[in-house]
Amino acid sequence: MASGSGLLVEHKGIRKSLDHLIIKDRYFRDHFTVEDLAEIKHTQRPVSYEAFVRTIVGQQVSTAAANTIWTRVSKLVTPFTPENVQKLPDQVLRDAGLSAQKVTYVRSLSDALIAKTFNFEDLHAMTDDEVIASITALKGFGRWSAEMVLMFTLGRTDVFSGGDLGLREGVRRVLKLEERPTEKQAIEMAQRWAGHRTAASLLLWVICHRDAPRPKVKTTKIRNRVAPPPRSAKGRSRIVTMAKRAAKRGKRK
Repeated sequence: MASGSGLLVEHKGIRKSLDHLIIKDRYFRDHFTVEDLAEIKHTQRPVSYEAFVRTIVGQQVSTAAANTIWTRVSKLVTPFTPENVQKLPDQVLRDAGLSAQKVTYVRSLSDALIAKTFNFEDLHAMTDDEVIASITALKGFGRWSAEMVLMFTLGRTDVFSGGDLGLREGVRRVLKLEERPTEKQAIEMAQRWAGHRTAASLLLWVICHRDAPRPKVKTTKIRNRVAPPPRSAKGRSRIVTMAKRAAKRGKRK
C-alpha cells in the first residue's frame, strides 16, 4: 500500500515491522504486547492537497490543536482544492486557526500546484532522500514536514524524524535516559531500529503520550511519634526496662 487511507498499523510493511519490534527488540517488548498496538491511532493519508495542507497545520502545535484547526480549515471550501482555497481571504484562514506564516505556506503550495511546478504523483517513484529534497523546495516545508509526508502519506517504512520532540522524549523513556537526547543523538540512537524506523516512531509516540510514571512521594520523618510495639520478646523487654528507668528519673526530680 504505497498510498491510500486507513490506520498505519494496518499497513502491510509497517505492521510487519511493528510485530518484529515488539517481539524481538529488547526495549519495545517491555512496553508492548500485540494487543497494545490498538493504541496506535495514526492514519495513512492519501497523497493529496489536503494531506499537504494538513501537514502545514500540524507544524509546531500539539496533535489535538492540529486536529481542531484542520477540522475548521477543511470545512471552509468544497471541494478542498488549491483553486478554491486561493479564493479565500487571508483573514478567513486566520480565523480558522492558521498563523499568518502558515497562510503564506498554504498560498505557496497552492500556487505551485496550480502552476504545475510541483506534482504529487512524482513522489511515488522517488527515493526517500529525493522526496525530502522535492518537498523542502516548497516554501514552509522543512525536513520534519517532509518526513511526516514520508510516514503518513507515502507509507515509507524506515523513517525517523530527529527533529520531533515527541520522538525524542519517547527515545528518552524507552532507553531510560536521564535527559532527552538532541536531534543528532536521537537519530544516532534510532539506528538500532534501522529498517523499521517508521514502526519504531509509532511506538515511541505511544510511549511519549502514555501517562508518565508517578514519582515516589518523599516521606518526612516526624519526631516524637509513637513507635509501633516491637515484635520480638527481647525488644519488648528492652522497652519495659527503659520505661522503669524513666520512672525512677521522674521520682528523683
